[in-house]
Parts: sequence; C-alpha cells; structure tokens
Amino acid sequence: MLPVLVAIAAISVVAFLAFRWFERYRYSDGWRTSEFRGVAFGFLMWFGGIFGHRVPPPPQAKVEFATRAGEPEPPESGGAALPDQAADDKE
Repeated sequence: MLPVLVAIAAISVVAFLAFRWFERYRYSDGWRTSEFRGVAFGFLMWFGGIFGHRVPPPPQAKVEFATRAGEPEPPESGGAALPDQAADDKE
C-alpha cells in the first residue's frame, strides 16, 4: 500500500511541476518559435481523433448569396405569434 501512495504522490508532484513549467513556457518567445508547439498540436489532433473530434473548418473568405442584386427580398418566415394561452386551449 505504501509504494502505491508514494507513486501517486510522486506522479502528482511531477504533474504539478510540469504544469507550472508549461504555464510559464506557453507565454514565452520560445513557445512561438519551437517545434514542440507543432508536436503538441499534432498530439492533440491525434488524441481527439480517437474520440471522433475534428478541428472545425476554417472560416470562408468568399461569401456567396443565393439571390442576385436585382431580385426582391424573400418573404419573412413565420407568421403571427401565438397568444400566451395557446398551450391551454383545447381543440
């Protein structure tokens, strides 16, 4: 039992120190120019792919409209709003 508690404590201390180091490293100039940044992002993409997560597509710069410039605007969708007591009315 004691070796397990020692292992848990050691892993906790190492994880805490690694987190504190990364927290400082993340906002340094070394992070912006390192290869570790690409490796870390690649690992996150691989790990997320295991569970089916994907990166959303990039925003599109070209916007296409369905109507031409000279055509009238389509009618507004929907109609008059239901009155507040509509859910209580029986047919």
